[in-house]
Amino acid sequence: MNFSTPYDQWGGHEDAASHPAPSRLQTLMMWATVLLPFVGLAIGFVWLFHQPAGLVDFAVCVLMYSIAGFGITIGYHRMATHRSFAANPIVRGFWMIAGSTGFQGPIISWVAVHRRHHQQSDREGDPHSPHANRAEGMLGGLWHAHTAWLIRPEPADLRRSVKDLAADPLTRFVDRTYLLWVFLGAALPFTIGWLVKGSVTGALATLVWGFFVRIAVMQHATWSVNSICHMFGYRSYRANDESRNNPLVAFFSLGEGWHNNHHAFPTSARHGLAWYEIDFSYAIIWTMRKLRLIRDVRIPSESDLAMRKVSASVTVDATSEPVVRAKSAA
Repeated sequence: MNFSTPYDQWGGHEDAASHPAPSRLQTLMMWATVLLPFVGLAIGFVWLFHQPAGLVDFAVCVLMYSIAGFGITIGYHRMATHRSFAANPIVRGFWMIAGSTGFQGPIISWVAVHRRHHQQSDREGDPHSPHANRAEGMLGGLWHAHTAWLIRPEPADLRRSVKDLAADPLTRFVDRTYLLWVFLGAALPFTIGWLVKGSVTGALATLVWGFFVRIAVMQHATWSVNSICHMFGYRSYRANDESRNNPLVAFFSLGEGWHNNHHAFPTSARHGLAWYEIDFSYAIIWTMRKLRLIRDVRIPSESDLAMRKVSASVTVDATSEPVVRAKSAA
């Protein structure tokens, strides 16, 4: 999956086969994206024997996890992929840059793959479904959806689904400068550790927890949405796939684990649709709306929720797109 290449270097053709081969740096970044979540956990475990994590290390880890994690869930996913709300360029730029520090690939590539997932969810052509390739069995499907899809050929014709982002200069800039934001995501914890602890060794310890470990946990949380949330959990609404709501994944993924809700109402800014489904990402979106930093926040109506409820007696075509109305800023 050549997800490490910025959009400007995809080439001028629609066919994925005509895309230029990735450079050595892009290939290195692709493998780093795949392997770092596993290597990061190993580094964190080994480092514990060298120097136990301190309060600063833990605090920076949580801080960077929050910045990158909400950047992925709010910026990459709900804002850029599904256009669940509208924002001015400063807010948009902040969330896209924050998401880029998460080390999950340039934003346009990320959005292209995720939109294809929704177009072909749990059918042939879904990049990371545990069900599409049943020949692999349940464990093989889980492994494919969790990680193996990253090193397999990318789906054809991804370019056609991201023409809106490609036409936006700000999105193209953040996408083109992706490596700069990845570096920033590593430089910040190192700098904080050096300033607070006053030594290179202390700075390296904070780097381990604020970069390697937090990326490891965040990547696995994101990948668990692809794998676990299409296999294990409960279904509240009708959807044309095997998406599930999983509370544990929702906690670590900052609200993305309410995956059945999301697939039933893809453009909704709110994924936790029941009072007990805590959605940290929507809490921030709700706050931004109250502060008038964003507008046109899309939330499903009560009638839409009722019609798609699994227990509802009304027959609903699960392949139809529900109407998700924008809330006013008031």
